[in-house]
Amino acid sequence: MRLSAVRWAVGVAAATLLVAFGATAFACTNLATVILSSGVGHSGNSIAFTGASFASPRAGSGQPATPVVLHWESDTGPVLAQGTPDRAGLISGYFTVPQATPGIYAIFATQLTPRVPAGGPPDAPPVLVAEVGTPARSAFEVLPAGVNVSDVRPPVSGQLTEASGDLDSTVWIVLTAAFGAVALSLFGGGLIAFVHQTRQSKLPAEARWVPPGWYS
Repeated sequence: MRLSAVRWAVGVAAATLLVAFGATAFACTNLATVILSSGVGHSGNSIAFTGASFASPRAGSGQPATPVVLHWESDTGPVLAQGTPDRAGLISGYFTVPQATPGIYAIFATQLTPRVPAGGPPDAPPVLVAEVGTPARSAFEVLPAGVNVSDVRPPVSGQLTEASGDLDSTVWIVLTAAFGAVALSLFGGGLIAFVHQTRQSKLPAEARWVPPGWYS
């Protein structure tokens, strides 16, 4: 019985550490975001954009940063603009809204880096790999002719996109705290069980309560 309790406590502690480290690592993964200066407008309008959390080479690596490309409607749609992230992973620029019928359109910010396939020969041709956390997405509404931007409600798409970064961070913080609380409770339960079993093992045999019928 004592050995089983020890194994159980050790198993609980190991699982707790794995959950805690896994949750922390997962929470530290940033999703790239792109924010538009306005979520509504007409074809031909110039729209400013900013982006964050894009991949950038480490300082001193000597490698150039992979450009971020903005696409219209899909991650392989017409190119609107592109920008190179700085050391902090930030981009900014402008694009012109293409000719399109009134409606809501998706805007994708992709970042594809050429890399040699894992496990392949050194002379294998590189393939384009999407950086972690990409593509970033936003939305833009093309207004009908004659409708002024000022007559439209504040750009919901831009607000949602801008809030998504804070929302992502908040969600991960809450999840990490929840995992941490569960991990601590499991570890505490295992520790209490271990201490209780150890104390019971030190009691004289006559002082321990044995359920009737266990021993003859």
